[in-house]
Amino acid sequence: MKSKFAAFAAASSLLLVFACSKATPPGFVKYKSDGDVPRVSVQDAKAELDAGTAILVDARPESTYNEEHAKGSINIPLGTPPDKIKDEIASAQGKKIFVYCS
Repeated sequence: MKSKFAAFAAASSLLLVFACSKATPPGFVKYKSDGDVPRVSVQDAKAELDAGTAILVDARPESTYNEEHAKGSINIPLGTPPDKIKDEIASAQGKKIFVYCS
């Protein structure tokens, strides 16, 4: 009985690991440091936004966003839980995401 339970537990653990592992989205790049992240000019960002191939995220606190923000941006403050971020940018699949904070 104990060996059947142990086998079941081991198989369940393996299944859980495979089920919870996530494939890397196409085009995703993991940068070694913030300094390695490419910077985009305002003109290039505007062209992408106008073409509908990007979204603009304002990472400032909600109160600051409410005072003033770039037209068309969405507010996802720094420190927002990952599951909420996923909900907020669900419509951005396949698009570039430009983030600004000041």
